[in-house]
Amino acid sequence: MKKLILVAIVCACISSSALADITGLHNTGSAGVGNADPYYTLTSVPGGTSTAIGIATHSAWIAAPTDSLWIGPTASSVTDPVGWYHYELNFNIEDVILSSVVLTGKWSIDNSGEIWLNGAYTGFAKGNTIADTQEYKTLDDFTITSGFQDGLNTLEFRVYNIAGSGGNPTALLVSDLAAEATVVPAPGAVLLGSLGVSLAGWMKRRRML
Repeated sequence: MKKLILVAIVCACISSSALADITGLHNTGSAGVGNADPYYTLTSVPGGTSTAIGIATHSAWIAAPTDSLWIGPTASSVTDPVGWYHYELNFNIEDVILSSVVLTGKWSIDNSGEIWLNGAYTGFAKGNTIADTQEYKTLDDFTITSGFQDGLNTLEFRVYNIAGSGGNPTALLVSDLAAEATVVPAPGAVLLGSLGVSLAGWMKRRRML
């Protein structure tokens, strides 16, 4: 009897886990050099519109990990306009406890920038809009633990290109992007869990009689 109860509870928990879903998290540059990124959208650029394109690593930038690639508004190392470039990645969260979601990753930028989630600043920033602090030479970790919502979420990287002499490209690199969370128990799991506790208590009382 005890084994049957345990098996039922475990099966219910497994079914519950299968319902959990965090999808749409991708590193930058998955389509390769010279190709438009299928997941990251450039929603704002100085003086017009543009597409996020995979870029070969500039000699001044940190090398991109094998699972990612630098992306920017132009396919080669040219002089891009000074100002803000907003890159957005949409992803979905379903059937998890929102307060348990932990989103992690690594990022590098030319020249400076901030990370936003669902229209709110996360507190993660690199560099400033005045001087070149060479943020493109390091790949830094970030961990976001709040600000998530059921359904569609938008992760935004706001990158600022500072004025420079000669070639002055701007770009973004995101790597190791992942998330984990606690599953919302399915009704069946809750019911079977309660049943198991009740039966266990009943069996204990029965042995005491």
